[in-house]
Amino acid sequence: MNHTIRCIIAAVAIVPLSALVSGCNTTKPPVKADTTVKTDTPKEKRLKRVIEQPASIDPFQETPLVAHIAGYVKKVNVDIGVEVKVDDVLAELAVPELVKEHAQKQALVEQAKAEIDQAKAHAGETEAAIGRAEAQRERWESEYVRVEKLFKEKIVEKQIVDETLAQLKSARAVKAEAVARHTKSKADIAAAVAREKVAKADEGRVKAMADYRHIQAPFNGIVTRRNVHPGHYLQPNASGGPAVLFIVAQSDKLRIVADLPEGEAQYMADNRDAVIDVPTLKDQTFTGKIARTSKTLDTKTRTLRVEIDYDNKEGKLRPGMYANLIFTIDLGDRWTLPASAIFMHSDLPCCWRVDAEGKAVRTPLKLGVRDGQDVEVLKMQKAGAWEAVNRSDTIVVSNLGAVSEGKEVRRK
Repeated sequence: MNHTIRCIIAAVAIVPLSALVSGCNTTKPPVKADTTVKTDTPKEKRLKRVIEQPASIDPFQETPLVAHIAGYVKKVNVDIGVEVKVDDVLAELAVPELVKEHAQKQALVEQAKAEIDQAKAHAGETEAAIGRAEAQRERWESEYVRVEKLFKEKIVEKQIVDETLAQLKSARAVKAEAVARHTKSKADIAAAVAREKVAKADEGRVKAMADYRHIQAPFNGIVTRRNVHPGHYLQPNASGGPAVLFIVAQSDKLRIVADLPEGEAQYMADNRDAVIDVPTLKDQTFTGKIARTSKTLDTKTRTLRVEIDYDNKEGKLRPGMYANLIFTIDLGDRWTLPASAIFMHSDLPCCWRVDAEGKAVRTPLKLGVRDGQDVEVLKMQKAGAWEAVNRSDTIVVSNLGAVSEGKEVRRK
């Protein structure tokens, strides 16, 4: 070791440690952080919650039309975009066998009616026969009484009495037979009426089947799909189900449908006002009211179905358009703090509350809705218990990073 190095080591050995530290630190001493903060108290503010949710614009009614009977398409009367009225015939099928069968059933109904008329006529005859038989019975009844009296007076012989009695018995038998025939004729009428009912029911069944050859509009609307042409053979029992011939939709009245998350469902009720925002129609505003809700949440999506009935007489909205439903909910007066006063600690929203000694206390919060720069405060945790907001609480609202638990707060 040379002389120079030994001198340096010796010099270092005798220099105090404090002198070394001060000699090596060439930076300026740290500046104390500003702990001056601004405080405020919770404020009551009238809050409004704006809920915006995607929605679909659907026809108020929409029905796919299919064939109920097999047959060839004879005629197609409409195309897409055509406005139709309820019961308008959109297409007609050729089903001659059903038409013929219906004519046969109509003839059977007429035959049954004729049988009723015939049975009623026969009943009239039997009723008249009863009248004639009754007249004969009364005549011989009277004659028998007269002859018997004469016999007792010994004016006529016993043989005449016996002959008169025989005539009376015969008249009684004729009446009984007439009554029996009349009873049967009434039964024949009832049977003929029953046969007529059966014939009419059968005729009605076939007529209903034959009427299916007319594909009719179920309500006033617009034909939005047409999948059929003349000559097509339609078979309703085909595998995969019958083909859709037309789709008719009602577009003069629409359903605006949205599914709202569980957290927003509590604010939804019938007749609540809504703004219908249609992005493609930016220069126009549409409004409506909730017509109905599903009342219960979907168990899979946890959403509430909301529907608005919209009168679309002017035709500005079209089914299939994309829209947003915007609800503005007036929540009334609520206790709030500025959003700048709230921070997260251990996954809990908190604020710095200044106690009576002027020291900062970390205070967990239960928050509600946010309105701009203000946040609703539902509860504050004080001494381990959740309490209502106190208007006299002093809360740090600025320079939160300079505050720590138990630290004395300097306020502006």
